[in-house]
Amino acid sequence: MNISITHAELYTKPEKFSQTTSCVFLGLILSGLEFMKIYAPDGTLAADVQGQSFILIPPDFHLDFQFDKQRKNYMILMQFDNLKWNGQSRMIELEFESGKIDLPAVIPVPSVRKEQIQEMFQRIIHLNKSALPAKIKAAEMLVFSIIAEILEQTAFDQTQIVPESLIKLKDRIDSDTEFQKSLSELMYDLPVTEIHLRLLFQKYYHTTPANYRLKLRLAKIQTLLSETDLSFKEIADAVGMNHVTHLYLFLKRHCGMTPAELRKNLRM
Repeated sequence: MNISITHAELYTKPEKFSQTTSCVFLGLILSGLEFMKIYAPDGTLAADVQGQSFILIPPDFHLDFQFDKQRKNYMILMQFDNLKWNGQSRMIELEFESGKIDLPAVIPVPSVRKEQIQEMFQRIIHLNKSALPAKIKAAEMLVFSIIAEILEQTAFDQTQIVPESLIKLKDRIDSDTEFQKSLSELMYDLPVTEIHLRLLFQKYYHTTPANYRLKLRLAKIQTLLSETDLSFKEIADAVGMNHVTHLYLFLKRHCGMTPAELRKNLRM
């Protein structure tokens, strides 16, 4: 994913204005907002902004807003092809190498992170005003940190509405730390069919149950390789593999390395 910042600034003057975005708009509203309505390209209301918020929208959105004299809001305009509007789901799609994540146009700013987030925006503005390519690139990379904040906050918000059966399934997967049970066994007795559970998992967690479990298993293997002197057979046993050959094949497929090569790299 590549980002190219075209403009970054802090705004403090009272203003009533309407504008249509010509590129990706990333905003941080901290104070002074009287109203802001965001309209999708089809003219329908996408968000009614209230209070301290992130705004992340693709081109061709329309904003009507008014700020008073207490105004403090940051704005970053950028070229970022990985952000799209999905009129059917009415969500912002963030595309990445292995899939897509749906985001709302407006996300609340977590109060415990407000000062650090504000500092990141200030840093981006300062770096982007430099004529030095290295500083401009640093500003662009900091934008990814802000997008990471938005993703984290979105994931937190979604946990409030995730179906109970799905929460139970995720808890069961997380608790099966030795990978002794199959996914079918972990789904057993939940009041939803396996097919529907898999679809719900993809919808709310943006990955499949199998891929989520694979990532947990890989993370545990990496921890055991880097932090212990267990033999490869002992590590295979610890992650539910019947034979050390399975460990070799697993790491070759997902890391491109043997257990010995991976252990060496992790300990460098």
